[in-house]
Amino acid sequence: MIAPARLKALLATFLILLALRFSLPELSHADIVPPEKLHPVAESYRRSVFILNLNPVVWKEVWSDMDRIASHLSGVDAAAAKKFREEIAAARRIAQPAGEEPDMVKARKQGSRAAFNAATRAVASTLAAHIKKAGAASDRETVRKHLEESRKIFLSFAEALPYIDPSAWREMQIGWLTAFSSLGTPGVLGAGARPMNVRKIRAEIEPIAEYFRKNFVASAMPMGKGRLLPRPAASPTYVKNARIPARLPPGANINKQLPRPRQLLGMAERGANESETGLIALGDMAFDSAEIFGEPARSLRISCNTCHNKGVTNPNFFIPGLSRRKGGMDVSNSFFEEHANNGIFGHLDTPDLRGIRFTAPYGRNGRTASLREFVRNVIVLEFNGSEPDPMLLDGMVAYMNEFEFIPNPKLKRSGRLNQKKASAAELRGEKIFYRKFPQLMGGMSCASCHIPSDHFLDRKSHNLGSAGGFAPGSLDGAFDTPTLLSAKYTAPYFHDGSLPTLRAVNEWFNRRFGLGLTKKQIDDLTAYVEAVGEGVDSYEDTMFTLDAELEEFSFFLSTYEFLKAKGKKELIMITLKTVATEIQGHKWDVQDQKLLPVLNKMESLIREAAALHAEGKTAELDAKLAAYRAVYGKYAAVLK
Repeated sequence: MIAPARLKALLATFLILLALRFSLPELSHADIVPPEKLHPVAESYRRSVFILNLNPVVWKEVWSDMDRIASHLSGVDAAAAKKFREEIAAARRIAQPAGEEPDMVKARKQGSRAAFNAATRAVASTLAAHIKKAGAASDRETVRKHLEESRKIFLSFAEALPYIDPSAWREMQIGWLTAFSSLGTPGVLGAGARPMNVRKIRAEIEPIAEYFRKNFVASAMPMGKGRLLPRPAASPTYVKNARIPARLPPGANINKQLPRPRQLLGMAERGANESETGLIALGDMAFDSAEIFGEPARSLRISCNTCHNKGVTNPNFFIPGLSRRKGGMDVSNSFFEEHANNGIFGHLDTPDLRGIRFTAPYGRNGRTASLREFVRNVIVLEFNGSEPDPMLLDGMVAYMNEFEFIPNPKLKRSGRLNQKKASAAELRGEKIFYRKFPQLMGGMSCASCHIPSDHFLDRKSHNLGSAGGFAPGSLDGAFDTPTLLSAKYTAPYFHDGSLPTLRAVNEWFNRRFGLGLTKKQIDDLTAYVEAVGEGVDSYEDTMFTLDAELEEFSFFLSTYEFLKAKGKKELIMITLKTVATEIQGHKWDVQDQKLLPVLNKMESLIREAAALHAEGKTAELDAKLAAYRAVYGKYAAVLK
């Protein structure tokens, strides 16, 4: 028989583990995962804290989230809400001061801290107010309502407090669980009813309210040199140098799109097997690997494929504070790469990489002539990666050079429309496309820049007036001419993704340059551009792609012997870690859950192989990979 003290200890341990299981948010990462559902206060607070830690701060989004917090607080504590609005108004004056040439760096830092402190106090006050109402109520449903509200708002602090003050966090989790278990049950017609223990509930939740009142409402929060975090001011168990994992804010979406785009690799279309093309297979692996990046992208499992899904685009990609709209972000930001941040919020639309070997120069402003240099800059300067192995860059360039445009039967090799397959509207639009307009940059036509015989581009940059310069009359608004091939599937458009449709692009040119096109002519021109941007089977016909992904992982592993012969130990480790992570991320994709243990086994074998590689045990590593291949060979036909 278990002693009462031992039983109590076991129960406490169980409650702690259960509490942590449901309160510690997992790292956001680029797998198909549902978004985290949060209370509006918790969502607004966590998002605003993320944005306040950026340079620059997108203040419009911050003030919007502050309004949501104030609105909820006003319903439970009007006096606290009034004070919060006053504090936010003061923070706004600090962050966005009126007058000539203010010190914007100082204003941003001081404004961010003022807004953060005010928001943290307001959320703590909201939590304490709901706890107070729960403790003052006597009927079960009112108590439950305020307990649930306060518990959900409590998760505003779940990204930091479990690491900064783990002891207090565990105690509070046990308090929540005990309080909810003390609500009692009404029973059926009185039978089996268990009364609510109001005194027990108060005893459990009032210390939680006191913790937040003492540490975040009544006291000034200590401000470190690093990230703005809710650091408790008066807790004796506060861990000063705690490591806080980086997470994406609520509202972020880095899931791969479904159905996924159809990818054409030239070597595969010509009948080659990727497992026999070591360098290309290495590049394919690297394109899917978060291991080539630094932190925090690596922990968040962000890879090239996250934004350029199957080498195309990911129209759903969005990170609050970094993205102005879906499908892109500011790539020179302080979150992924602080030292390469330029201090300017410049959202860039994610470009399509189909046919990339034909579309130099690279970058939205055509700043980089070499694809190899551009890939290296993305790794090192945009996502904080270490200087990549030259062979890895060789592989990535070799792989990306195999990206093909999807076939378009409406186009001849010359780029002109096939009159037998094009509609009358498309043919009329083609004539407008070739027409020279005196108003258009000195008598140019659409075809002057989007040259049909050269993949609908001219490899030049042009200043169309689509972006403002750093000063009146500046000439820094030039952007690279994008190809129109496959463009029908890569909305939105322009360098910043500001135009949602191809028709909107045509209307912008008509307004901007006064071309005088009628609505009917815009219709025809749009029909033509959409015809140029079409392709055969642009998307795959399935939502579940596990079999194709596992085959691709086999291609990745096919590089092992090649890398071993070259003595590339680091690239072998990157390959093994990438395959293990990808298998883990694609478990959502298995349709027959009875096969999940097979995937678990495959993942385990690769992780064991990585451990053996780290220890230099080559023979054991070879055996482990052979075991993996045997499992895959046995189940390949049914893993779907």
